[in-house]
Amino acid sequence: MSYIHTLADIPEHVRPVGELKVLSGATNMVFWGKLDGGTMAPRHSHPNEQITWLMSGRLATAIGDEPETIVEAGQIMIIPAGVEHETRYLADCEIVEFFSPPRTDLFPALATNPYGVE
Repeated sequence: MSYIHTLADIPEHVRPVGELKVLSGATNMVFWGKLDGGTMAPRHSHPNEQITWLMSGRLATAIGDEPETIVEAGQIMIIPAGVEHETRYLADCEIVEFFSPPRTDLFPALATNPYGVE
């Protein structure tokens, strides 16, 4: 296994909301996303703690029982494990998201491949 990676060499995962690049270790995962404005991640929860850094764009999110909040480029969200949340991408967005433990529900191949590809 290589310890050094470049973002350009990480394969893309095409999803309905946009494109993601994933890198995972045994206990943490990061992904870089280019998400299309007008798409959304519907209300859900997962057993993973999540940190989302909005690099560019604008989104609206509702976390737990809190009212919907507008998030601007440069802001960072922390979503505790097990807390329901949803996100609407109001414009094209670039994000960096960290999860612990890795989201093997989204990328089952992370069990054997750090890029989550079969």
